Amino acid sequence: MEHNKEFLNLILDRRSCRSFRPDLPDRPTLAAIVEAGRFAPSAQNCQLTRFYVITDPKVLAGITDTVSRRMKHYAGRDCRYGAPVLILVTNSKSNSLALQDTSCAMENMMLAASALGLGSCWINQPHHLTDDPEMRALLAPIGVTEDEVICASLSLGWPADPVHPGRKEHKGNPVFWVG
Repeated sequence: MEHNKEFLNLILDRRSCRSFRPDLPDRPTLAAIVEAGRFAPSAQNCQLTRFYVITDPKVLAGITDTVSRRMKHYAGRDCRYGAPVLILVTNSKSNSLALQDTSCAMENMMLAASALGLGSCWINQPHHLTDDPEMRALLAPIGVTEDEVICASLSLGWPADPVHPGRKEHKGNPVFWVG
């Protein structure tokens, strides 16, 4: 029963990280986080979610630059918050439940990252540019096809500040008990 409390505390203590150290986590740690995403549930167990673990500084800079130029409210900003890793999560355009499948994978990866001491932050901007020709041209060389929709992305790395600054009271997301 004690291990269940540890897991529940991990869920309640996890926070988004928006300040990363530049050093890259090792590949086994990144692989463990992605594996947690791969094992997330998917609608009808179709398993159509794809993960692109991007650590190449040129590709990362290209994504940041494209978002900064193509999205006015991100002009001059780094949508990745300086993270040395971006996990681009895609799914089949034909999958009507792509966002739901991806959301499960993202949550698994964020919890795994937190459990391993890494910081993470869900990044939406590439999703908003999924049909942008410039973003598509940038991602084609890494294998993203026209049959894929960019559903989400995850900034990942060692946090510059503590991952768990302390639990705060949640006032949103009300619960209604019926019965």
